[in-house]
Amino acid sequence: MAKKKLIVVWPYRFREFDWQRFELEQLSQHAEVHVHELIDALTPEFGAAYANQSERPEVKRFSSLKEWRREFKRVSNDSIIFTHVRPINFQSARICLTLRLSGNKVVGFSTGGVPNYASVSDFRELRIDKFLAMIFHFMKRNAFSFVSPDVVLVGGTEEEKRTRRDYSRRALLIFGNSSDYSQTLLIPQISIDFEYKSVFLDTGFPGFVRDELLAGDVEEILPRQWYPRVNNFFDFLDEYFGASTLIAIHPKHVGMDHSVFFGSRPVIGGKTMQLVSGSGLVIATNSTAISYSVAFEKPLILVTCDAIEKSNQRKKLEIRNCAMETGAKIFNIDRQYTAQELRDALVIDHAKRESYKRKYLTSRTDDKPNYQVLLDEVINAVD
Repeated sequence: MAKKKLIVVWPYRFREFDWQRFELEQLSQHAEVHVHELIDALTPEFGAAYANQSERPEVKRFSSLKEWRREFKRVSNDSIIFTHVRPINFQSARICLTLRLSGNKVVGFSTGGVPNYASVSDFRELRIDKFLAMIFHFMKRNAFSFVSPDVVLVGGTEEEKRTRRDYSRRALLIFGNSSDYSQTLLIPQISIDFEYKSVFLDTGFPGFVRDELLAGDVEEILPRQWYPRVNNFFDFLDEYFGASTLIAIHPKHVGMDHSVFFGSRPVIGGKTMQLVSGSGLVIATNSTAISYSVAFEKPLILVTCDAIEKSNQRKKLEIRNCAMETGAKIFNIDRQYTAQELRDALVIDHAKRESYKRKYLTSRTDDKPNYQVLLDEVINAVD
């Protein structure tokens, strides 16, 4: 019996990291996988944020939407579409319309895995702003209802709320997990061959080009305001633990030279989940990889600096929100701390961690990873 065809439509640079986190390795055993990468057709300038890409033969790259539509028409007969494209402008709406008109089942994804900056406790919107936001989401949801996916995979109650707000009412919600959390369900026992105690989840802030390039945001924090001080803070941790703090490289930046920012400090790419699993402490600003510290029940501290606190950047609110939701303490790297303050911060607030898990990481209680959910409820489901 021939495998079903699965077409993954991806608007960014597709990396080996994406192949793993979307569990295409597992799904490819049950379906013929085609990945259609559209970054060069949609936002070629955003390519500067990526240092690596997948070279798998299943991944095809398109420099124009015309070229993509020709290939999509050729392979899409009797297939299932996994789309990560949302109708946020005319071009993306046309892509979504093409998917809908194909007559195939279209599956969307809302599995963010991290708090939104706007839900932080001291983020206050004016009543008129809230009202206008409600009107905007109502109009957007109805205007684009004709291109909405048939099914949306969601992970966590906050993503469920966001999906019901942003997607058509007719879209069926399938309950799953955030991508990072689902990975921990696939490999619950991880062997570690590193000698260390603490790991920093680097987002590339502020030295590397990041997602802000796509949004058009200007980086307000200079590298000289961050790296010397954060390295001094790592020295403090090294003295406490008696071992070097490792840098877990962001997947976008694997292959880039990090020594200009971290000197001789050890940096490792492509093993963030393993590093967190074997650590005694996780350090972060804001990152979806915080999911790993929750899943593996690892102490977590968050770091900020005076420049962030004085800025208008969302990062300030995102750090505060992660602290509020996980119970993690925030350390300002422009301050001095004692060993006792660090020891106090290593205590895990298990009630908040469980709440975080249910709000942002999973909508399930059976520990079923996403690929199995998709196989059972979408790919092999009888319509």
